[in-house]
Amino acid sequence: MTQAIAMREMLQRHGHQVVAVVAGSNPTRSLPPFFEQAFAVPVRQIPSPGFSVRNGRGISMLGSIASVVPRLPEFRRSLSALGETIRDARPDLIVNFLEPLMGLLNLLRPHPVPVLAVGHQFMIEHPRLVKPPGYTMERLGMQQYVKLTGARSARLALSFYAAPDLPQRRLFVCPPLLRRQLFELNPSSSGGYLLVYLLNHGYAEDILQWHGKRPEIPIHCFYDKPGAPDEDPRDATLTFHRIHGEKFLRMMASCRAVACTAGFESVSEAAYLGKPLLMVPVENHFEQHLNACDAESAGLGMRDDRFRLWRLLSASKEEVLQRFKQWVDSAEATAMRAIEATAGSAARPRQATVAS
Repeated sequence: MTQAIAMREMLQRHGHQVVAVVAGSNPTRSLPPFFEQAFAVPVRQIPSPGFSVRNGRGISMLGSIASVVPRLPEFRRSLSALGETIRDARPDLIVNFLEPLMGLLNLLRPHPVPVLAVGHQFMIEHPRLVKPPGYTMERLGMQQYVKLTGARSARLALSFYAAPDLPQRRLFVCPPLLRRQLFELNPSSSGGYLLVYLLNHGYAEDILQWHGKRPEIPIHCFYDKPGAPDEDPRDATLTFHRIHGEKFLRMMASCRAVACTAGFESVSEAAYLGKPLLMVPVENHFEQHLNACDAESAGLGMRDDRFRLWRLLSASKEEVLQRFKQWVDSAEATAMRAIEATAGSAARPRQATVAS
């Protein structure tokens, strides 16, 4: 979602127009208000496949697959809604942020509009990506998922580091697409606290246990627990927060260090701000395991299988290389080249674009 917002800002700066926005939704996660507020046009939500989470922590692949079958009629209606949106909006280009139904529509109901599929997951098609041992079946599964999502599309592979484009595969390599607010921050460590981001709230127990051993270390933890208050102070040095994009960025700017589940955007934002970083991939989530290995290989942070926050207490900002900031700063020029190449003759000012 933050990538889509960053893309919208970028397109508008170059004289293009976003005429429709479609967002996939599923029962496990709701669309946050900040996403809908970021666009000048209504956001149309459609049912879409999602991961099933076990015990608020790890991914259940069997549960994820099983959840798809009873929802097939919903997904057929979603394909129709996507087709209707394209016909009504008449865009010059569709930008697809890893929505599998868009890839499926391209295969089953071909249309004449060029599509640029965006996601760091497309780096799995690039030989420069790290190849951690094991996870053979998980890698194959991710490759097939990415192939479906990017069907009949050019692909913009977001990467922690520079790598050559692969024109023969219609694969462009691009820096992370990060929120404009990030570049307006003045990072420091004046807050003195550790900042934690948890994709799944089941990991909150790990934070509580560590805090019990080191209560003198201030911690602010953001998570997605349903029904949780906006702020939930447990004592003088530990506070849980409901996920809030702008608030999280503000607190990241002044924190001492960051610990997070290994989502691409969180890792990229922390690295850009020069924060010591600990990455703990969500259980059974191969994509996050790959992110953590890739970021660690690039020198952006430390990978672990548990939230051993003590590792951050002596970590140095020197892990984060200056060239990463320079790479991120080139994102707009790189992405716009890919957009214009994909849209072809349609890439003119006031281009109509659908973000899916």
